[in-house]
Amino acid sequence: MTLLLDFGNTRVKAAVLEDGMPRQVYCGPVHVRQLSDAVAGMDIDGGMWCSVHKLQPELTEWMTGLGLVPLTYATPVPIGSSYSTPQTLGMDRLAAAVGAWSMYPGHDLLVIDAGTAITYDLVSSDGVYRGGNITPGVHLRLKALHEHTGALPLVDRDGDIPLLGYDTETAIRSGVLNGIRHELNGYIEDLAAVYPSLLVFLTGGDAEFFDIKAKSSIFAVPDLVLRGLARIVEYNERCI
Repeated sequence: MTLLLDFGNTRVKAAVLEDGMPRQVYCGPVHVRQLSDAVAGMDIDGGMWCSVHKLQPELTEWMTGLGLVPLTYATPVPIGSSYSTPQTLGMDRLAAAVGAWSMYPGHDLLVIDAGTAITYDLVSSDGVYRGGNITPGVHLRLKALHEHTGALPLVDRDGDIPLLGYDTETAIRSGVLNGIRHELNGYIEDLAAVYPSLLVFLTGGDAEFFDIKAKSSIFAVPDLVLRGLARIVEYNERCI
């Protein structure tokens, strides 16, 4: 059984492949014991993982023992790339791009991952990763306003989001969340002007907070990175 692991900044998603599709078996804190318990009794015989940060040696040793390999810039993938520094590209971004391409090959695709950071990544219809942008996510923006000002409080993302704030708390929350919503719609509008048949994939832990109003087709795919890892594993098995 193939195991796939997607390590984000605050949590990890684990899935096993069933009929070529990932079935999530764990989503939570990054702990070896909890991951091990999640796959206990399963006959794991390899797989792949990607991470946005360096992992503890205990964790990498556990994955190596199960036959898992990391996704790196040197790993063969089913899309091309025009990125000038592939060794610095986040592997979660690459996996998500492959995941979107596996669902709609032959289309221009924009992947928006709304997590700790918000990333925007484009795959053109000829199957080439063209690059993207990175910007702070919801929590980073709320935290920055609190830590880099003298009087603004730390505001939670949950709560009322009026068009215009009626107190300091709603002014901050609305400013951040509505600001990101306009940012998302702006990127989609600008790219759709260049790629008229653009399809948009929205993923990440904060994706649910944003109501995107765009002419482009929008697909919410929470497990997009895992889908990409599954496709990359399949691609490499065929290349052997």
